Amino acid sequence: MQLTTLGVVGAGPMGAGIAQIGLTSGLNVVLYDLSQDALDKAAADIHARIARMEEKGQLAAGFADAAKGRLVLASDLAPFAPCEVVIEAIVERLDIKQKVFADLEAVVAPSAMLATNTSSLSVAAIAARCQHKERVCGLHFFNPVPLMKLVEVIVAPATSPEVAAWAVEVSKQIGKVPVSVKDAPGFLVNLQGRALALEGLAIVQEGVTDPATVDRIMRDAAGFRMGPFELMDLTGIDVNYAASTYIYEGYQHDPRLKTTTLHQLMSNAGLFGRKTARGFFDYADGAKFPATAPAPDLPVTVKPKLGASDGWGEGWDEITTRPGFVAGDEVTLIAPIGEDCATACARLGLDPKTTVAVDLTAAAAGHLTVMSAIGGGAVAARVGDWLRGLGFRVEVIQDSPGFVLQRILGMIANLGCELAQIGVASPEDIDLAMKLAQNYPKGPVEFADWLGPQKAHAIMVQLQAITGSDRYRPSLWLRRRAQLGLSAYEQA
Repeated sequence: MQLTTLGVVGAGPMGAGIAQIGLTSGLNVVLYDLSQDALDKAAADIHARIARMEEKGQLAAGFADAAKGRLVLASDLAPFAPCEVVIEAIVERLDIKQKVFADLEAVVAPSAMLATNTSSLSVAAIAARCQHKERVCGLHFFNPVPLMKLVEVIVAPATSPEVAAWAVEVSKQIGKVPVSVKDAPGFLVNLQGRALALEGLAIVQEGVTDPATVDRIMRDAAGFRMGPFELMDLTGIDVNYAASTYIYEGYQHDPRLKTTTLHQLMSNAGLFGRKTARGFFDYADGAKFPATAPAPDLPVTVKPKLGASDGWGEGWDEITTRPGFVAGDEVTLIAPIGEDCATACARLGLDPKTTVAVDLTAAAAGHLTVMSAIGGGAVAARVGDWLRGLGFRVEVIQDSPGFVLQRILGMIANLGCELAQIGVASPEDIDLAMKLAQNYPKGPVEFADWLGPQKAHAIMVQLQAITGSDRYRPSLWLRRRAQLGLSAYEQA
């Protein structure tokens, strides 16, 4: 069915944004809100933005005036009668949404689609009071709606295949990139986003390093535009903590989705990030992003010999071929996968005071992280300076299974594989959604293949074994593909 008339319930920022893209797609739009002031403000903002687009040549001459004639402001639900699709974008309260959907059923045609823009509530629960649940789905847009390309098409258990397919086509018609997602707590983007944030929090709570160092590693070594703490400060720690708690409870307290006391304390303290001028970073004088650590101008003081790398030695050549590298016998370098330095020293019979672990995961990008076991901190610092002298960007951290980069990328990849395993979305859509909505440099399943499924699985196995926590339980999707030497994209 070709969409000609779109209904939008709610004239807040999300509803106004949805109405705007409906108008710029050439549709007739009915916008409803209980507040006339909200309607008037939304209409003025919409018309102003469309007029600016016309001025910039993004829309044809005369388009803004025509769009004004296609927007109907409604103070009750009756004008929704001709709408083929109605999208609800109101307060995140289940009882209110349920009433709105039940009331809409009495107004729209039997063939009309009813969609919710909820970011967290179950679509099935929202449709509970509807007589025709098969026509209810989710269309989850991202803020700001006119700029963000992604829309999650949420398919509830009762949603018909025809409505699910139509929702995908409607999304394309209004200029969005749809991904089909199963109705579940957090849907896709909010659920997958837990891995980056929560593992960063766990690393800091354990005293491995500070938020600024975690963020630098994720930016400099993995290519993220923002590290987990910058991102939480931007979106709001209160919002992030509430979403994390909701998703954790919704997935029956799966330890892989558990947050930290640090997260709760920051929320309770009202340190929400940018909007309160202080979160993990201080914004009193403007945003202060943690800068990349500069390379010190120091002479070479360490001449390491290469120690055991357990067969995962990719990246050693990045060090040994650098001008100024000289092999010696003062320090033993190891490159553990998923282990901490203490565990590796005990297993290999190495002296912890002269052994330094190096994360080679991003060596090809010129980034290394180093750590030592108890008693080896001074040597690790010297090795860090020596490696900076060879031209690497280097971070020195406390001993941690999986360093920082392996831990966070492993958790991102593992959760992405788990989403594929339980059918939240396809591997390709999981990747696409995180790239479009969160600016990930690679999708979660793509990270699994970039690390290599066997290496990604080994990281998780070691993390689980060393910590004793099912937080690091490997996804069966990842485990099976690692065992068989297959790509993480390989379907059954």
